[in-house]
Amino acid sequence: MYSKDQESNRNAFSSGAHLTKEEMRQKIRASLAAKESNGQQPEEHAPAYAGSVSRSQPVRRSAGSNATPAEHSRTEKARQLRETMDARRGSGNGRSMRGEAASDWNPPVQRKTAVRPQPQPRPQRREAYEDWDYDERVHSTDAGKKIGIITGIIVAAILVLFYIIGLVMYHGKFLPKTYVNNVNISGMTAEEATNAITDSAEELGVTFIPRQGDPIVFKGSSFGCTVSLPDGALSDAADEGHSLWFRKLFSKSEYAVTLNVNYSEANLASLIAAYDWGNVPPTDAKVVQGEDGSFSIQPEDDGNMVDTTVLSNYTIEQMRNGSTTINMVDANCYKKAEVTADSLKDTLALYNQIGAVEITYDMTNREELFDPVGTETVGHEQLMQWITSDGDQISIDKEKAKEWVQTNIADKYDTFKSEGYTRTFESTADGTVELALTPTSTYGWKTDVDATVDKLEEYIQDGESVTVEPEYEQAGFRPKTSSGKEFGEKTYIEVDICHQHLWFYVDGELYLESDVVTGLDSDVNRQTHPGVFKIRDRVKDAVLGTYAVQGYQQPVSYWMPIDHTGIGLHDLNRSKYGGEIYKTHGSHGCINLPLDVAGKIYEETVVGMPVIIVP
Repeated sequence: MYSKDQESNRNAFSSGAHLTKEEMRQKIRASLAAKESNGQQPEEHAPAYAGSVSRSQPVRRSAGSNATPAEHSRTEKARQLRETMDARRGSGNGRSMRGEAASDWNPPVQRKTAVRPQPQPRPQRREAYEDWDYDERVHSTDAGKKIGIITGIIVAAILVLFYIIGLVMYHGKFLPKTYVNNVNISGMTAEEATNAITDSAEELGVTFIPRQGDPIVFKGSSFGCTVSLPDGALSDAADEGHSLWFRKLFSKSEYAVTLNVNYSEANLASLIAAYDWGNVPPTDAKVVQGEDGSFSIQPEDDGNMVDTTVLSNYTIEQMRNGSTTINMVDANCYKKAEVTADSLKDTLALYNQIGAVEITYDMTNREELFDPVGTETVGHEQLMQWITSDGDQISIDKEKAKEWVQTNIADKYDTFKSEGYTRTFESTADGTVELALTPTSTYGWKTDVDATVDKLEEYIQDGESVTVEPEYEQAGFRPKTSSGKEFGEKTYIEVDICHQHLWFYVDGELYLESDVVTGLDSDVNRQTHPGVFKIRDRVKDAVLGTYAVQGYQQPVSYWMPIDHTGIGLHDLNRSKYGGEIYKTHGSHGCINLPLDVAGKIYEETVVGMPVIIVP
């Protein structure tokens, strides 16, 4: 059985399914107030949702306060209700919060009687709680929407404020990330931007970009440079739409304008000429020979030197066109090797064709008593310094080859040289004598340098190693003659003016000797002159002189001229030879011989044999 008050509360709860949340709260408050006015304390097992009163108007007192039992009970009931609802939201088990709340709400059983109270229908109480939970969720969703709307409004307000600030900040100024000639003019007025650009140009002047290394800057002040912007130079940058200024925060605008530059071209050219651009000269590519004898191309090296005239002209031209950045590679101002590796490909093939060509000059077939003998060789290294190519044709540097021939052959082995040259001779009667080369001297070796170089080029073109003699303007005596007759060393004729005697040596052995008569010593035009001569010809039965020219005419059996003036060896029938006859009855300059001696000499001599006349 329920008490009267319990039954009233129960009925009030049961009818709550048809009341709104607020009406239900008002009924609960009215019931509690009635009990307090009657001095009754709410049962211990009041419905759990009665605590909702304390939610709307919580009454909180400390443990030491003088709270009434009714107030204490209501507070406790409200706490229990909150815990129960929290447990329902967080729990996932099969017990529903509404079920537990309903269980807590059941009034206590009256133990004095055996009559048990009849349970009230639960569905009505569940419906009340379901209405309560639904309202709470709707209230929570509405609050989230309100927060989102408020947040959106705040963000929009901030963006609008940011946009307005940007409009104000960049009004009459250049937009962010705006560059002109690499100068950042963002946020500047036209005047400020103009000053920044011109100041930067004057400070930088002209910048050179070398082939390697860092840029080189000549400040404008060093060559009297002043800079100005032409009218309308910043129009494109200024015309960018300011209404969409924020888009420039994510993109960069770059403009290039041509500046009005005034400077001293002469001063700039002087600076370029005086600057140390580099000191490594270019080196031509060349064909080199390895240790194994093979040929290869050593590449060129352009070095780092600069033709300052070319650079100056290019720089001034670019400056006139408004450019202050000079790419030195584009200027084509670097000095380059004249011979490149590519240009030597054909030459390398020809060198490989030539192979191991050596040209040996042999000067050993000479009368060693009067002439130096030996050999000289043009080797690979020397040839490499002379050879040049034109397509598939090889030629030599004739000046270099000529210098080599002159030094290594003519100067060392020639004995027929300029006037004043002397040679040492061991005479039979008086020992060592010095014999000067006179205008009438005819013996000796003289190299034809030009002809030798021409033949040298032919040998190289043929690509074969050869051993040859040089080409001669004049040849001396070869012991092995072209006729096949051979002589050993020291084959010559010696005529001694002082002793009026002749010695004929063959292979170093005395072949014959005889007294002679030489030119009239008392007449300078008829004297026999000392020197080194040679047999220039051999003639039998000749007639010497004419009455018209020489004033005489003399037939002889053996005639062997030794110079180009008509002096020679010949027979002449005299009663005596030798002694001092030459001083009073000497010849016209020839060496007069007995007939038999002249005959023997004629038979044994060959053209080119030396004739030495000593004083």
